[in-house]
Amino acid sequence: NSALKITCIISIAVAFVYGLVLPFCWGNNPASELGTLSLLCENRKIWFWLWGILISGGIIMNTQYMYRKFSFRSKFYDILCALGFISVCVVALTLGHSIEDWNPKRIAHWVATGIFITFTLLPIVLFFIRNRKKHPQFNKLTLCAFMILATFLVIFAVVGKSSLMEMIPIALMQIFLFVINFTPVVKEQELK
Repeated sequence: NSALKITCIISIAVAFVYGLVLPFCWGNNPASELGTLSLLCENRKIWFWLWGILISGGIIMNTQYMYRKFSFRSKFYDILCALGFISVCVVALTLGHSIEDWNPKRIAHWVATGIFITFTLLPIVLFFIRNRKKHPQFNKLTLCAFMILATFLVIFAVVGKSSLMEMIPIALMQIFLFVINFTPVVKEQELK
């Protein structure tokens, strides 16, 4: 379906650009501990909501497109994708918390963020793991997905809490899905 293909490409491209531009807005330093999107947007919530909807929506649409490309269907995986979108909404709802102490709103924000990361990656990684014996490239793709997750941990360990740990892994995941879905690098085949 060419309309679906174009929609998926546009959604991931717009989210990719927005996700790399937003952290630099209003004089923000994405490498600063106080430069996270949560702090940048605590008084500009609409911009964070837009980020969450674009990022999560684009990744989910392209994950679903990937499933279709390989004739894969699973209600369980669809639920995982939906949980990723719901969790980014909870992240947005918990903006504007004090960072002076571990108050309930801050804890909810961090927990929702962890759930968002988990349920954004899980429907992709589990898909490759479940079907690794059915497609010659899925073992490598599983490794790539884990390496993208590792960039989050490396940035957190080296730079600390910053917008870089939000920008870079998400951009890599978007590129990863684009390569799988819309380039000849990963061969299309039915998973039987």
